[in-house]
Amino acid sequence: GYADRIEYRLGDAAELIPTLTEVFDLVFIDADKRNYRRYYDLVFDHVRPGGFILADNVLWSGKVIETARKIDADTQALLDFNRFVHDDPRVENLLLPLRDGLLI
Repeated sequence: GYADRIEYRLGDAAELIPTLTEVFDLVFIDADKRNYRRYYDLVFDHVRPGGFILADNVLWSGKVIETARKIDADTQALLDFNRFVHDDPRVENLLLPLRDGLLI
C-alpha cells in the first residue's frame, strides 16, 4: 500500500531538502522563522506547477503589524518573507488570518 512507500527522513531541513528528488503537490513550512525564505527557495523547484506552499504562523501573534515596539529578528524575518512572497511574480498568494496566519 501507499504507507509502505513512505520514506521518513529526520534532520536539518536545509541539508535534507537539496537531497530530495521528489516533486510535491504541497509543502508545509512550519519551522524556525528566520529560515522561512530559505526553505521556500529550497522547496520551490520541488513543487509541481499548480502545487501549493503553505507557510504557518506568518502573522506571528500580530507582531508583524506592531510598529510601536522594537522588531525582533524572528518578526523581521517574517516581515521580509511575507513581502518576498507577495512580490514573487512566480506565484499567486493568499493570506488566511486563521489563528497565527497561514500564507498559501
